[in-house]
Amino acid sequence: MNNEMELKGVFKAEQLEQLKSLCAITDLAVNKAVSRVLTTTYFDTPDHALHKHGYSLRVRKIGKTYTQCLKRQSEPLGAIMGRTEWEAELPDQIPQIDLLENKKIRTKLKRLADDNLQAVFQSVVRRQSRKLKFEDGTTVSLDIDVGEVTAGEAAQPICEFELELLSGSAARIFELAATINQTVPFRTSTVSKAARGYSLLSKEEPRAQKWQQFKLLKSFTGEQAFVDNLQQTISYLQANEASVLLDDAEGIHQMRVALRRLHAGLEIFQSNIAPEKYDWIMTEAKWLRDELSAARSWDVFIDEFVAPVAKISRPAIGFELLLSAVENERVLHRKQARSAINSARYTEFILGLSTWLYSDIWRDSAPSPKAMDLSAAARKFCVKQLKKQNRIVRKNCQKLKKMSEEERHNLRLVMKKLRYTIDFSANIYPDKQVLKFQKTLSPIQSRMGYLNDVLAAELLVEKMLSAEPNAATPAWFYTAGIVIGWHQREAKFTEKKLFKDVNRFLDTKAFWDRK
Repeated sequence: MNNEMELKGVFKAEQLEQLKSLCAITDLAVNKAVSRVLTTTYFDTPDHALHKHGYSLRVRKIGKTYTQCLKRQSEPLGAIMGRTEWEAELPDQIPQIDLLENKKIRTKLKRLADDNLQAVFQSVVRRQSRKLKFEDGTTVSLDIDVGEVTAGEAAQPICEFELELLSGSAARIFELAATINQTVPFRTSTVSKAARGYSLLSKEEPRAQKWQQFKLLKSFTGEQAFVDNLQQTISYLQANEASVLLDDAEGIHQMRVALRRLHAGLEIFQSNIAPEKYDWIMTEAKWLRDELSAARSWDVFIDEFVAPVAKISRPAIGFELLLSAVENERVLHRKQARSAINSARYTEFILGLSTWLYSDIWRDSAPSPKAMDLSAAARKFCVKQLKKQNRIVRKNCQKLKKMSEEERHNLRLVMKKLRYTIDFSANIYPDKQVLKFQKTLSPIQSRMGYLNDVLAAELLVEKMLSAEPNAATPAWFYTAGIVIGWHQREAKFTEKKLFKDVNRFLDTKAFWDRK
């Protein structure tokens, strides 16, 4: 059994020779590149039972030898792919579950497969392999694969490199990848060849992924909580890249949520993070959020503002001109979002964040007198932040009726931080107490979010008018007025409900203060 840790990078085929000859690679190489053709056949049941339970079973042919490999998905590790694998030599291309050394896994696969395994798809790649050694003794294998994965008549090209940790520090992988990215821009990927094959079989496009509840155990130290949460957040961010590249509105939304969760998680441990590194992360996160925000604003305006009003309005009013105009804006800003995900800067952000996380630098570079002992229980970090955010929220809620629009916007952001901090630490408190508190907070966030969207919608229309004043025909302008007016009326009712919700929240006792 092996525990595999690797970083995968997807690059353009025309950059292959440039990648292979990079000094950053050749200077670390301890052997000449070995080139081989790998023919890999993946096996599963007709209903893909192995895949559904997180396994992939393959038989790889290299020359005249056959190797069976079973891989099991692991918990998110940030930009690194972590998997457990079991290998065995075979006499031919027929998989043999009995050769699995782990009895528990062997029994489970027999139950799932039930002698019903069949070849489901295949990949054929030419692989160039080298072993690399760093100054600190860390060893890494570099595999560059070019070929394709096929499932029936469907096919998908493969052009990627893999840096697999053999021994030493995982931080070296990210440092090397960052150096490669400066000359050969690439995009990190956590999509395996097996996942590509199953995607071809299902003919389904990648879907946006929602946040999975962070499992903070009572036994966790501050360091464990920090590392695990940040790894999960990076994975969450990357899990939505593919859907953003396919112009999925939900994918854009989920990536923005990931960035807000990143912010909230880092704030809990801010006193233990070197100021220059904290500022760098926040600057890059803000850049990415800004690149995604315009597309998200137009998605909300079209899907949640224009569409509902158009549905209940008379056909004669004619929403077609307005929808056409705003759709042009959405297309433009979705392109901006795609460009950001495909940019070298985004890859640098992921790699820089991961390098820092997997090294010991972040543990040793926080001289602040306010720094907490990372070996202490994570609960101490959480309670400190919960109290801070709750105090700010309550103080501002008491002044809600007299607040300006900007002040309300800032309150909404602070509420989100409180919510994400609650999500982070929810596991260490009784479910009923946490749920009761969240139920008082949720409607406030929802209503404040809607009120903020109404203001944003007005600004979007004003922006379009100022950018192309001659494009606003009387019919277009009239329809936009109907939409804004309808939601301004709804905002009045929403505001009244908001005040009641705030009073209910102020009367609710914080769950972390209960004995």
